[in-house]
Amino acid sequence: MAETKPDYSEIALEMYESVEHAKDKERRLLSSTFWHDFRVKKKTHQVVDRIERILKEQGLSVSVKSGRVFGKEGNKDWIVLNKWPPDTKKPIPDIPIPSPEWFNKMKTREFGSEREVEYYFILPMLEKLGYDENEIAIGYSIMVFSGGRKTETEADLVAFNGSKREKDNVLLVVEAKKAKKNVKGITIDQIGQIRDYAKELLPACYIITNGQKIMVFRFNGGQYRDEQVMDFERSMLAEKWLDLYDYASKKATIQRKIFIETWWENQTAKPVTS
Repeated sequence: MAETKPDYSEIALEMYESVEHAKDKERRLLSSTFWHDFRVKKKTHQVVDRIERILKEQGLSVSVKSGRVFGKEGNKDWIVLNKWPPDTKKPIPDIPIPSPEWFNKMKTREFGSEREVEYYFILPMLEKLGYDENEIAIGYSIMVFSGGRKTETEADLVAFNGSKREKDNVLLVVEAKKAKKNVKGITIDQIGQIRDYAKELLPACYIITNGQKIMVFRFNGGQYRDEQVMDFERSMLAEKWLDLYDYASKKATIQRKIFIETWWENQTAKPVTS
């Protein structure tokens, strides 16, 4: 009777759950135990790549404690599994809170177009989140993949760390949509659009709003699934302000961007191979 092919996704899910329940969100397994759990007898390049990809999709980063290349480590090496992305959001002290009058104005304003959502809602909000006027680009030109080829398009608003509008300085991308009658919320296609922008611009965070609903996502470097961290109505802006500031303010996005860049530098550092 033929041996049943292991379901790598189910095994990865079990490992994720064990990491999730660990106090420090980390699990270490001997290499021999790790590969035995996946029922791998021969670590071919294809199998190793597949397992690493499935672990990433499940929300886990994988590394070897000794620094050797994953899949080429010895049986007594330790495989380290961490939950990715870790919760790097640190509460920001002394958050400036707009006046009740400002919140009421944002709550009651009517928007007749995407342009009005940009000018009368997003721009005032970005100002309160700590971005200077000269750090915000409106209609920022980018190249994205569409139908297998790159095409030029524009991101509605892009906020930078400083006045130099260079890709390395991108902190936040915001996409404005016009609220349509009989259409509630924001569509999957609209979210996919701003995700494509994020893959090109590499922000710390991105927001999509139709002037009524606000959705906030943390960008995770393109290798891991981005996180939807907020989804609320404009009427709740005052109640959600502290969380929004912790995710999307200039201070928060700088903090997040530094973390992502440092993490990837550590991941791409030359491994020990002997």
